[in-house]
Amino acid sequence: MEPTAVFVYGTLLPTESRWPLLEPYAIAVRPSSVAGRLFDTGRGYPCALFSGAGTIPGAAVAVAPADLEDVLALLDEVEGVAFGLYERVVVTTDDGERVWSYEWSGDMDDLTPIVRWTDLA
Repeated sequence: MEPTAVFVYGTLLPTESRWPLLEPYAIAVRPSSVAGRLFDTGRGYPCALFSGAGTIPGAAVAVAPADLEDVLALLDEVEGVAFGLYERVVVTTDDGERVWSYEWSGDMDDLTPIVRWTDLA
């Protein structure tokens, strides 16, 4: 079964700068985490690699199945999938839920490892 939730870890988190894009579709939000590493891109947003030792804190945002296609199309655009910045992938949360998320596929130069994202912009 295709996931109907999205794991967010940066500017799409509730209270962060891009949350208003996702909020109208959110039917439930809960704190969550996935395995991987988080980095500051130095561009005002973080990126994640869902490999290696570590845990990425964030939130699982559930959306109505009827809205899923629209949400993923919107997030693909926001995350620059067409430009090769991020790739949409399925990851598993710490409690076993399969969710969509966005993994960095850009250049790794000048990325700074971080524990948690806080939008300082």
